[in-house]
Amino acid sequence: MNKKINLNFLIFLLFLVIFPNFNNAKEILIYADSISYDEEKNIIAKGNAKVFQDNKLILSDLIIINQTNEKITLPSKFTFKDEGDNFYQGENGYFLKDLELAEFNNPKIKLNDGSRIIGKKLKRNGKIDIITKGVYTPCNSRIKIGNFICPTWQLEGEKILHDNNNLFLYQKHSKMRVLNTPVFYIPYIVAPSPLRKERKSGFLTPSVALNFFDTKTSQATSFPYYFNIDIDKELLFTPIINYGGGVDASQRFIFDYNQILSGGNFKTDLTFDSNFEEKNNNKWLTDASLITKFNKNLNHQYRININSAIQTSKNYIQITKPNDDLSYTNSLATNFNLEGFNLRTIDDQLNLSLNFYQTNQENEDNKTIPTVFPKIKYFSGYQNKLGYLSHSTYEFYNIFREKSSLIHAKKQQKISHKFNFKKEFVNLNSKISLDAEIYNQAFNTENKLINNNNYKTGSYYRFFPIVGISTESPFKIKKYSSNLTFNPKLKIVITPGISNSNKLSNEDSTNNDFNIDNIYRLNRFSGNDKMDNSKRITFGLSAYTSNFNSKLYQSYEFTNNSNFHKEQGNDENLSDLIGSIEYYKTNEISYNFRYDINDAYLKKQNINLKSDMSYGTIKLSYLDENSKTNNIVTKDTETINYSLVSKKFSKFSKINFSGLYDLKEEINKEYSVGYSYFDECFGVNIDFARKSYEEDNLKPQDILTLMFSFKNIGSYKSTNLVSTDNDRDIKWENVNINENKFENN
Repeated sequence: MNKKINLNFLIFLLFLVIFPNFNNAKEILIYADSISYDEEKNIIAKGNAKVFQDNKLILSDLIIINQTNEKITLPSKFTFKDEGDNFYQGENGYFLKDLELAEFNNPKIKLNDGSRIIGKKLKRNGKIDIITKGVYTPCNSRIKIGNFICPTWQLEGEKILHDNNNLFLYQKHSKMRVLNTPVFYIPYIVAPSPLRKERKSGFLTPSVALNFFDTKTSQATSFPYYFNIDIDKELLFTPIINYGGGVDASQRFIFDYNQILSGGNFKTDLTFDSNFEEKNNNKWLTDASLITKFNKNLNHQYRININSAIQTSKNYIQITKPNDDLSYTNSLATNFNLEGFNLRTIDDQLNLSLNFYQTNQENEDNKTIPTVFPKIKYFSGYQNKLGYLSHSTYEFYNIFREKSSLIHAKKQQKISHKFNFKKEFVNLNSKISLDAEIYNQAFNTENKLINNNNYKTGSYYRFFPIVGISTESPFKIKKYSSNLTFNPKLKIVITPGISNSNKLSNEDSTNNDFNIDNIYRLNRFSGNDKMDNSKRITFGLSAYTSNFNSKLYQSYEFTNNSNFHKEQGNDENLSDLIGSIEYYKTNEISYNFRYDINDAYLKKQNINLKSDMSYGTIKLSYLDENSKTNNIVTKDTETINYSLVSKKFSKFSKINFSGLYDLKEEINKEYSVGYSYFDECFGVNIDFARKSYEEDNLKPQDILTLMFSFKNIGSYKSTNLVSTDNDRDIKWENVNINENKFENN
């Protein structure tokens, strides 16, 4: 018979019970409504029974403790919490040895991140949990399909091993279900545990792609392996094996290396193709590309930056990495940059660069692509003497090509010194500024094409001063508005008026434009290979408040052969009128224009609108651009750029829409539409893009991609699903996804 313990003695036992016979056991505490002993001296705890050991806890209505074999038996339903705040539910089981060994039926595990594992049976050995016929999911949400309620997605395994020490999930004979529909089966899969906070080396999920070409079918299989080299170094190695379809076997190897440096980082991406298995093949490397990015602060004064993109054949990067921005550039570059700060004086700067280029598109001639070796620029810093500011800029470059182009020399070297001077003073409620730029330049040029029929080689020296004086007098009309400020500005610029020589190759004065940002500059060219030889007066008016700004400017040229003025489409001495209006508060709207006073027409107008609305953010941009020569229209462009990014609706969904519409041709030259859904465990992106441009070998293309994201597992993104070619090369690639995209409920 059981020996009953009266209630008064129970109160004492509720505080502390120690197992005296558990050899080397840690202290165990027992609480219950009723505690008794049976004939074999087993402790029987009934009613709200609790067993504590360190940070571990067992809760059940009935707990039987055998002091002889150190066994805790749980014949009914129970809850177990481990030291990591992971909760286990089960029934008809037992625990041994400091709660490190266990076995029970119908386990239900809720990990501390909210992920859940359930199964038929669980065996626990230290930090290893083995679940028979288990199901894993990080999803808290439930979806009702018919009479069945299921999570968004789950992984079912014949055996699931959860390594709580190394934090990995191992699954045997695994099957994934999405919306209770089986989507794939894999004999063996290893995934990081949702509790994992650190990276670890191991195989990632392999992928298989079927490629259909006419009547032939080939297959590509990849087996990515992740190397956690160190806390600051990682490497992802992805071999891809192609076979079948009556074609020679080939391989592609991708190495993606990342390293965090003190004061910088290093990243390199190597891809190469091979034919190891091809018969009588002496050339194992067929094509390759190498993309490298490196930047580092050498010390408090110097910083180094290296960017490189090279390939063994044209369009290889475009083929292997179609979504990379490099795929659409005309040339690839390898750039080496060394920057220095505060070297001799405060605020001085040094820039040393080496630049090598390689054509990326078929229509480019690689022999006319320049090499810059080197380019050095030193900015001496400001000096304040007697109330004025001055600084010097020293520059040297050596640029060469295999052959001359129509506008560039084969070789050119330049040594340049620019001295800047500026003094400001206030008088009669006006700010008056006197500024100057003085250039001393020497050029050595080889094989520069002159007038399309003659090549010139020679050395040239140029001394070129530019002087300007300006005044501005801001004022308010308080009778009408105390917030609105008017600011008229006038500037006179004087230069030698010497026209640029066609014997010099223009290497750095590119992308020039007549606009509000440069109208008051002394040299309006973007570089100084070309000089602004204009004697001119510039005048204008600006008006502004805290959320409103408007500008209206114009210039008059006294020099009839003004290089910049003529090149930018100003046919008369009086320039086009340029202006802008901006309003920014809840919404943002801007309008800028260029108006030809002499021919009375708008050369350019641009309207931009950004509006944050209850359902999302809308952006619209309208561009209208025209030009005439002898009253004949030579350029006529009218387009609308538009985009919509919605706010979340139905809790987890977002849509985006963008495009470029050509109003003259009445077609969408490009547009894209996308939908995304991200809840706490599952995400899907559907994106469609169409481009109507036709550029050489880059054909117009519709691109439809689909990406599924699974929390703690990874994301799988398709290649183009709507290819119109006979070659159907649809693949699923494993990509990284930011875990923050998944909502925590």
